[in-house]
Amino acid sequence: MPVPRHPPEPRRYRRHSRGAVRDSGSVPVARRVRTSAAVAATLAVLVVLVLTWLTAPAGARASTRPCSSYPVPGSLAQRATEVPPTLVARYAILRRHQRPVDKLRPDQLDPGLGAAGVIMSGTRFLGRAAFGGRIYLIPAEHLLVFRLAPLRCLPPDQRGLEQTLRGALRREYRHRALCIEVIGGNGSSPICAPETGAPEALLYISGTPGFGLAPNGVSAVTVSYQTAPPRTVAVRHNFFAIVSPSHSAEPCGVQWLDSSGTVLKIPTGCDYLPAEKNELSQYRTYVAGKLSTLRSQLAALAASIAAGDAASAESAWLSAHLTWLDIGQDDGAYGCFGALGGDIDGLAAGHPLGTADPGFTGFHRVESDLWSKHDLAAAAVDTATLQRLLAKLDAAPLSSYLPANPTSIGNWLLRPHEAIEDAIRDSLSGDDDYGSGTALASLTADVAAVRVMLSELRPLLDPIAPGLRRHADAELTGLVSAIDATRLNGTWVSVDSLATRQREQIDADADAAAETLAPIPDLLTSTGHNAPLT
Repeated sequence: MPVPRHPPEPRRYRRHSRGAVRDSGSVPVARRVRTSAAVAATLAVLVVLVLTWLTAPAGARASTRPCSSYPVPGSLAQRATEVPPTLVARYAILRRHQRPVDKLRPDQLDPGLGAAGVIMSGTRFLGRAAFGGRIYLIPAEHLLVFRLAPLRCLPPDQRGLEQTLRGALRREYRHRALCIEVIGGNGSSPICAPETGAPEALLYISGTPGFGLAPNGVSAVTVSYQTAPPRTVAVRHNFFAIVSPSHSAEPCGVQWLDSSGTVLKIPTGCDYLPAEKNELSQYRTYVAGKLSTLRSQLAALAASIAAGDAASAESAWLSAHLTWLDIGQDDGAYGCFGALGGDIDGLAAGHPLGTADPGFTGFHRVESDLWSKHDLAAAAVDTATLQRLLAKLDAAPLSSYLPANPTSIGNWLLRPHEAIEDAIRDSLSGDDDYGSGTALASLTADVAAVRVMLSELRPLLDPIAPGLRRHADAELTGLVSAIDATRLNGTWVSVDSLATRQREQIDADADAAAETLAPIPDLLTSTGHNAPLT
């Protein structure tokens, strides 16, 4: 009788951390024997391998262990990986279907690409650079500029660097990356940055002095240069490029503009501070010379008052006051001397008793003594007070009043405009006239101070605004000529006595000069609206 045949056991699988294995069931004895023999053989091989590893040198054992779970820079993402939604939402170019011109081969990626998990389906052709270069956008899953791995896995010469950068690298790795690579032409190494903020807002290579990315909503950019005028170009598909093979100046700042030309953001600004510090040092030397002259002039004023010579005292007062104004001030040397400057050349406005208030001191109090009160005794007392105030000013170094920091330099850069603006407000209005009728003389001193500052700023201004100084100088010359035309036999006349036509001409010339000078702080962007981010 034949032996009945049993149907085979169905194969049932269960999930296991090491893979799918068979469940228990009826297995023929011969198969179980063969399986046991195979398992025994496998264990024997494993024992041999373990013993070999334990007896091997430490370096050989280390090489068999995995080095790191981090990918290496330049590695590719899985084929099906898509561009993250956050990047697609920020840059419309990534929503566009990838065209043949957008595609790159892995071998076209620069070996120095500072990112891992490169998303090849997200590469996009951005535009052309000079000399035949082609600019590409390359998204990646991680920003990674240097390999993250245990020290045993790195060459000895890289271990110290890895230890130094490890913390920063791990933080950067958490960010998705956007890279820009120039292929062909005179392209340089690719640049990668985190997706947050303003990645690659401003780059440049020879012949292409400004290119980069801008997010959705940016219609144009203005690129600034320290040694050339700024340039504004349109943004197309989140990208802009200035192709100019003959342009040698390097860009240093960029503004993002909307469709109306309004500045949306300034990702980076130019740093003029090193050069401005040098110009400020020259200005300090100029101020020191003026203060030295002023000491002698105040001594001559005191001597004339002591001699009872009112006419000589008035002439000495005017010479001293114009020297003070030559520093470039109208309100205590544009505030750089603080309250002390106000005591030296402040107005009576704001003092409860006006010109009789003890807190009202300085040049204008002496002016009131000489011209309005005709009181030489009071003038002697107030001149002595003025000399003490100047001595107090001299007691501290000028660097304490004019430090080479952004705030101080910013105030200084405002002066070419504000010296004229203050003169319009105070002198041409007559508010700072306490009897001498010398407001127009004061205005000429303000003009002289502005010309000194423009001369000191020439190395910075001329490359970026070639016509500004020349235009401003012509307007200042016209202003001085209009003032000189009002003098009677060389004598200054008061603003109140000017003919209507004369007053209108002076007002117009002063207003024009102030308007021309107004952009200087923004052109010298260290302290203007384009200040570099810190």
